[in-house]
Amino acid sequence: MAKLSVIYGSGTGNTAEMAVAVDDGARSEGLETEMLLLGNLTEDVPGGRRTTSVDDALAIMDSAEAVAIGSSTYEMKPVVFVAQLLKKAENLDLSGKVGAAFGPYATRPKAVGIIIDAMKEWGMDVLEPGLQVSGAITGKIRQESRELGESIARALSEKS
Repeated sequence: MAKLSVIYGSGTGNTAEMAVAVDDGARSEGLETEMLLLGNLTEDVPGGRRTTSVDDALAIMDSAEAVAIGSSTYEMKPVVFVAQLLKKAENLDLSGKVGAAFGPYATRPKAVGIIIDAMKEWGMDVLEPGLQVSGAITGKIRQESRELGESIARALSEKS
């Protein structure tokens, strides 16, 4: 069965809400998924999740058929752990894998574009334009995030 890794960094919880919806959408289409919240150490966090180190996330990315990366925009770039992941992922062979990006922003939407540019450099088949949202996470945004997950699953099934 094809596998999607949903990897994200979240400060206020908005990106986490989007990640859950992306994951739900992919699962609803029959895709096996794994959600990874990036952090310093592997530790328990609210919601029964655990943080994952960047190095562990890289190994999981390498074995997945699709990768969705989520980050809010902080100081005009992705949050620190996502930025580290993007830098280190340059050493992986991700060509031909399906990629997608998502994230909220407060004033300027930058992180999603940076993630998409990195995925293209890695040779991934990127679903564009990604999902960028401003403000609080609403039911509409959750639905759009879920639809992104469904789109990832469909893109993988079309490759088979």
